[in-house]
Amino acid sequence: MALSEPDQVDWSQLEHAYGKSAVSLGPGAGFPTNIDGDVVRSLAALRTDPGQAFNALYSNICHQGTVYQATAHAVPFIAAVAAGDVPDGIRTPLLALLGGIAIGGSYVAPNGYHSRAFGEGVDVLVTESLAASVEGLATIRSPRLVALIHPIRLLLEEPTDARRAAVESAVDLAVAPLPTLGDL
Repeated sequence: MALSEPDQVDWSQLEHAYGKSAVSLGPGAGFPTNIDGDVVRSLAALRTDPGQAFNALYSNICHQGTVYQATAHAVPFIAAVAAGDVPDGIRTPLLALLGGIAIGGSYVAPNGYHSRAFGEGVDVLVTESLAASVEGLATIRSPRLVALIHPIRLLLEEPTDARRAAVESAVDLAVAPLPTLGDL
C-alpha cells in the first residue's frame, strides 16, 4: 500500500479520539503542539518527522488504548510502513502501536469510558483491518519484532485476557533498550 493513499480515505467521516475530521489542539487548548487531531497528516509525518508522527498517531487513533473508526482505516498504512524499508527505530514503535491497537480492538466499550473499541462495530473493523494487514509483516526478521507480531496474530484469532497480556509483554520487550556489554 502506498503511503500516498491515505489521501483517498474520507477521514472527515471517520471518528477518532478528537471527533471527526481535523481539529486544532495547540498549546492554547492545554495540549502539546504535536497533537493535531489530523490522522492523514500524522500518517504523512511518518516520512518527515517520525517522532511527531508516533505521538500524533497514538493520540489520534489509539488514545489511552481506545480505538476508533479511523484506527481501522489507518492500520494498513501503519503496517505498510512497518513492513517497508525503514530502520528498526521506526519499525518498532509502529509495531508497538499495532499491538496497542490489537488490544484495544479486542474489547468493546460503546460509551468510551475506558480503553477499548469506541463505537458500534469498531471492534470488528479494527480486528479485520489488523488481520488483513498483519500478513504484510511477514518480511520482518528481527527476533524481538517477530516475538511481537506472533502474539498479535494469536490475539486476533481468539481475544482472551492471556493473549492480551502476551501482546502487552511483547510490546514491553520490543521497546525495551537492548543491554550493552557494559550492562552484562
